Amino acid sequence: MSRSSPSILIAGAGIFGLTAAWELRLRGWTVTVLDPGPIPRPSAASTDVSKIVRADYGADDLYTDMGEAALAGWDRWNTRWPVPLFHQDGFVVLASEPMAPGGFEYESFESLQQRGQPVERLTSIDRSLVAPAWSADVYPDGYFNRGAGWVESGAVVSRVADEARMAGVQIVENTSLSEVLPVSGRVTGVRTREGTIHTPDVVLIAAGAWTPKLLPELSDVMWTTGQPVVHVDAGSDRRWRAPLFPVWAADIARTGWYGFPALPNGALKIGHHGIGRPVDPDDPRTMPAEHEQRVRDFLRAHLPALADAPIRESRLCLYCDTFDGDFWIDHDPDRPGLVVAAGDCGHGFKFAPILGPLIADVVERRPNPWASRFRWRSRGPDRREAARAEI
Repeated sequence: MSRSSPSILIAGAGIFGLTAAWELRLRGWTVTVLDPGPIPRPSAASTDVSKIVRADYGADDLYTDMGEAALAGWDRWNTRWPVPLFHQDGFVVLASEPMAPGGFEYESFESLQQRGQPVERLTSIDRSLVAPAWSADVYPDGYFNRGAGWVESGAVVSRVADEARMAGVQIVENTSLSEVLPVSGRVTGVRTREGTIHTPDVVLIAAGAWTPKLLPELSDVMWTTGQPVVHVDAGSDRRWRAPLFPVWAADIARTGWYGFPALPNGALKIGHHGIGRPVDPDDPRTMPAEHEQRVRDFLRAHLPALADAPIRESRLCLYCDTFDGDFWIDHDPDRPGLVVAAGDCGHGFKFAPILGPLIADVVERRPNPWASRFRWRSRGPDRREAARAEI
């Protein structure tokens, strides 16, 4: 690899691929990004109207550290960009039972409080100011994290792509990788479906949910799953907008339900983070018909004023789940020249401001305080943020 201007081909223009491209270009690399769709690609996990930004990770210090660093990064990006895309509207974490040691809510609250983060237990504050829509009988405990919020994810992808282009990254849309080209065990380039051959010094696969399809040899440690997302029409009612209705998680460790404040157009997003459905990423993203009834039942029980709200949009949000729920960012030990950055597992987007430097450090084999957790590894026991598909 040339020391003066090393080259890299990145397959995938989601948040992993674009932040890596931007950072590597700033470090002097010649960078080309390939993506099958327009950017942001409508079917990609990075593309949507909103993603939660938080440092709430139970007793997991590494992800909490990363969350804090990412929050500082979102503040920097808000300052840098003409229109702020991170909205610090807060995050209400609801518990159906008193928080206790060992539980996600308790461990998150204790960890963030010890770090000096602006968290307040719901039993100690006036809930009418931060969680008026939620029943204190159903959710008697929990906490409010004033430092968290949400980002306009599709707009962020567009903005990062613009930053990468302005830095000199070549982004090729509407083209996709067909195969990785090996020579004597080393990856020497890629061939696109259109037949074009690229021969960079390094190939980085950052294809999100398509990663195990492009690299089927990884299918025993990562797979593609679909998680249902619904947008209901909350109209112009201010009760469903921040600050009265911030980002929320309703006993999420047990139920999987989470959601967002309504947007100015009235769309209110509700997601479910549970047992994922194994899917082919190229199949239609149709939400299972039975999930609409589950959404209705949840709303009727917990937010009854929205129980009959029209559904404006629904789809499956794709995850690239790893067996242990951790990211997968490393050089392939058996194929020099190939790096993989995958395993978003439904919680990767919040780390966007620190993903580029993390992936770039791995590509350049520089020390990074978080990289060892995401190394190439064999199948082992799941972690707390474990993959949810029944594989």
